[in-house]
Amino acid sequence: MNLTLQSIPSPLISEIMAESQFDGVVLDTEHGHFNNETLFNCIQVITLSNKKCFVRVTDLNKQLIRMCLDAGVDGLIFSTIETHTQALELIEYSTYPMHGGIRGSALVRENKYGELEIGKKIPILVGQIETKRAVDNLINLLNCKFDYFVVGPYDLSASLGCTADWSNPLYNTYLNKINSNIPTNRLGAFLPSKNDIERFIASNTQRPELLIWGLDIDFLKIGLKNIKL
Repeated sequence: MNLTLQSIPSPLISEIMAESQFDGVVLDTEHGHFNNETLFNCIQVITLSNKKCFVRVTDLNKQLIRMCLDAGVDGLIFSTIETHTQALELIEYSTYPMHGGIRGSALVRENKYGELEIGKKIPILVGQIETKRAVDNLINLLNCKFDYFVVGPYDLSASLGCTADWSNPLYNTYLNKINSNIPTNRLGAFLPSKNDIERFIASNTQRPELLIWGLDIDFLKIGLKNIKL
């Protein structure tokens, strides 16, 4: 699955990105500045374009998680997963009781306000591994019911004291631990910039199941730089 990341809070951006070759769009509430109404509108645009819609959230914000799921997102990406307890709480709150969680049911957009079966949909849940603590707890995290794990390279390198130093031995040791313990069919990579994409293509022979390519702001910058005045 190939996704792209949107941080500009506008349904117009969602529409443009949903018309691209990507399978779907990730709406980033971690570094983007979405309010609830705009976020809901972006989810509508993406899903009505028959593309996958994910939202990245930073913590157990119950109101935000409930709103996104009720709006009909296909999945959630949880930033900075570090402990087994934290992971279980996030998964439990995002899952209906019939699938082992505690999520509440209502007549919402997800079920077409009661036209579809209520309390049944299973969202795709993704844990983002981006700290030293997360990698140290990786074996326990793998026992949680995340569909995928995505590496956050910038925050991981920062937590190891070598921000964006991709040749640093300590960073590569931790990255190798992730790659050697997470099966390819549950592994993802986050590639926010053109340089990240080029470095990934040059250094990886095994393609993860989930890739998040680029960032709307970076695409805009590249386009502007390519204009010859």
